[in-house]
Amino acid sequence: MLGRLRVIDQLASSHRGFSLSVGSKSTRLADVNLDIDWRASPDIVATVFHLPLRSELFDTILFTDVIQYLPANTQNRALIELKRCSKKTGHIILSAPNAVALFTLLDPDRWLLGNHPYSVERLSEIVRGAGLRVELSTASGGIWEAVSLLAYYFMGYLLRRVLRREVPYPMKLARMADVQYDHASKKGYTIFMVCTP
Repeated sequence: MLGRLRVIDQLASSHRGFSLSVGSKSTRLADVNLDIDWRASPDIVATVFHLPLRSELFDTILFTDVIQYLPANTQNRALIELKRCSKKTGHIILSAPNAVALFTLLDPDRWLLGNHPYSVERLSEIVRGAGLRVELSTASGGIWEAVSLLAYYFMGYLLRRVLRREVPYPMKLARMADVQYDHASKKGYTIFMVCTP
């Protein structure tokens, strides 16, 4: 596991117990993996706004690289629903792209999918607005993450069109990006937060 996924896995590992990943895509970092897209083969197909789960069920909830895709002014609703599913002693681990100008400019998700990067301050404000406490906040990652995403989006898109199948992520670039996740920096590519109810 490399880069953001490695950091998320490390954060989740420090908070043991029954876990949920919301917006899991094809990753399997939790006991229960939930996504809105059935093609990702999650355990449960659902939206973060209406989780078909019992209240106070999970020790750890992962909500990583999802919040930036939510429609404007719906972030609190999503976090309140996650809080409902978290045990009182639970942890919600979230990540989002950092609103550093260079990374925002280079991020293909920003102009292709309309994702919204956050500053640490703005993300903290949203978290607190949902009645959660920020236990840990850090940022890491760097320019190689942006470069590898650009390469994957553009070269991967072309190759997927020609080959008509999924194309692997460029591992050399992924390893270069991974090294930059070892060092915390206010200007890091990704913000990571551990929150408690």
